[in-house]
Amino acid sequence: MATEPKGHTAGPQAQLIDVVNVLPDCVVSNAGAPGADDDLGDHEFFRGVAERRFASPDQTSAELGAAACTKLLDRTGLAADEVDLIIYNCIFNDTFWPGIGSAVQSEIGATRATVLQLDTSCCSWLSGLRTAKAFVESGIHRNVIVLTVTNFVSRLPEFQSSKRSRVLGDGATATLVAPGRPSILSAYERSHGENYGLLRFEPELVDGVFRNYWERGCGPITVNFTKERLAAIRENSMSLVPDAVAASLAEAGLTSDDVDYLITHQPNEDFLAEWRKRCGIEEARTHDTLAKYGNLFAGSIPVTVADALDRGLIKDGNILAFGTFANGGDLVSAMTVRWHADR
Repeated sequence: MATEPKGHTAGPQAQLIDVVNVLPDCVVSNAGAPGADDDLGDHEFFRGVAERRFASPDQTSAELGAAACTKLLDRTGLAADEVDLIIYNCIFNDTFWPGIGSAVQSEIGATRATVLQLDTSCCSWLSGLRTAKAFVESGIHRNVIVLTVTNFVSRLPEFQSSKRSRVLGDGATATLVAPGRPSILSAYERSHGENYGLLRFEPELVDGVFRNYWERGCGPITVNFTKERLAAIRENSMSLVPDAVAASLAEAGLTSDDVDYLITHQPNEDFLAEWRKRCGIEEARTHDTLAKYGNLFAGSIPVTVADALDRGLIKDGNILAFGTFANGGDLVSAMTVRWHADR
């Protein structure tokens, strides 16, 4: 076993101090909601959500992000001018360019902070935690906020007419990573570019013609699927996510029996049930928010973690296993965390 050089002092360790969520006030129920019928609307891929939240037009993405950061600062007691870095993922930013990072930084009064926009789609929160850990443990930054903002489906009125939109919700999360007791025991992340293009946000056809989103006359943004794409996405997810969770646990020297809570991405009830089965973790050792909040893309795992914390489910020393995939399978990410209830 390698030993540290004589006189070497171990550097700081990164701790997940707290995770909070902010959900918009507008609750949208799926019970009896109208929707255009199509051959995919009743597909199992779009099942499991009773209600979700809409942000727009009442809240901009910057406002939603600032609210989440403010809640985090209030709960942890950290002063805004002690924040060094905000790593954020946002779908959608309030303008095509620039992103919302500097607006959030200014709104919360984080005068010493810089911002970093990070996008690995639904893997972005875990990617953000890995990045924050690297900054903290290198000594470059001390207090890092990892922010996710989902302000998406409420901004797509045309897409809302489809039953395929009913699994999607809006919300924001903020996570503080700072020096303390080490939280992240292991992390696994890989890109699978052979699966690129299975899930795309793109304009609808206009008069039978497809125009790119940057072209004049393009249609409204939607999420297009085919039965073949849905089958491929499911196949990818069923191998990638359980395998990634297992690899992360193995790297940490643990097994599924050691896991107190499995918290995954929240796409639909079919995926959640099958992931539990393939990870070897029964429902009692999982926590899900799909039915209440829907799929929030990069926000799905942290919204669910924050919900579990608010309910008092997660205790000091608990082992948490996280797993997600993105874009139909071109990215996969997993992480094993030991939760510490204090700094």
